[in-house]
Amino acid sequence: MLEVDCTMLTPEAVLKTSGHVARFSDWMCKDKKTGEIFRADHLVEQVIEDRLKSDKEARGADVAAEDADSKKKKLKIKKKAPVKLPDHKVALYEKYLAQVLFLKKKVS
Repeated sequence: MLEVDCTMLTPEAVLKTSGHVARFSDWMCKDKKTGEIFRADHLVEQVIEDRLKSDKEARGADVAAEDADSKKKKLKIKKKAPVKLPDHKVALYEKYLAQVLFLKKKVS
């Protein structure tokens, strides 16, 4: 096994030719307190999912089974007490979540 000690592993020309420079442009968010960096689409997706889950809990639905099925890596977001959302907000959040998932699927 060899150790590589350099500032650059792949020349920019190779990345441009392969389409990586033109195709990938992920928005990033930085937590000012912890310094952690997140992809914006992952953060938005998780916040919406958490709000919808909170609404289901407030309405009395069992969400423990959903948590067991989820294999996604969870970001460290402060948990709050379950809040029942108005129906129009639930529909809006579900629409936004579908759009985020569609765009994520389209890019990959």
